[in-house]
Amino acid sequence: MFKVAASLIALCSICACSTPDNQSVNGPTSTPDRIGKAIVSPLNDINVVKENIPTVLSDAIKNPYQAPADSSCAAITEQVKKFDVALGPDLDATIDAHDKSMTEKGSVLAQDEAVGTVERTINGAIPFRSWIRKFSGAEKRSKEMTAAIAAGIVRRAYLKGMGQEKGCDYPAAPAKQTSATESK
Repeated sequence: MFKVAASLIALCSICACSTPDNQSVNGPTSTPDRIGKAIVSPLNDINVVKENIPTVLSDAIKNPYQAPADSSCAAITEQVKKFDVALGPDLDATIDAHDKSMTEKGSVLAQDEAVGTVERTINGAIPFRSWIRKFSGAEKRSKEMTAAIAAGIVRRAYLKGMGQEKGCDYPAAPAKQTSATESK
């Protein structure tokens, strides 16, 4: 049993070290990356592996409503793109989900279920997980990450509002949504 646990920890350490720094805080997007993150989660729980807060988000925590030094459309676009990298796409991003075939949708659902099963199995195997997270400091780190994500979302929305007011194009302003009646 000890050899299996030691092997798993070594594998998790290797997977954690190979994670790119420019990865979104929403986590990896490919199924193997997501499974790797699920396997590494026990190391997060004991605060051995720590997910870094992207600089753009830690800066947003300080003052999400501060007017940018350069408020040109190009500068706002560049800042919004940095938030998109850190947070993933905004709610107004164009998603062509209706263009996906049933096979593609089923494949995504199956992958999500497989990753969810791995995550639940690994997290369920750790006794007293919530206490371990509190004592190790992982819970505090998780709350800091959540606050950074919230500040980043607010900052991106603020910047897009400024861009909209200035008449900037997407992504410096919200995407223009067409309603169902307009498209007919």
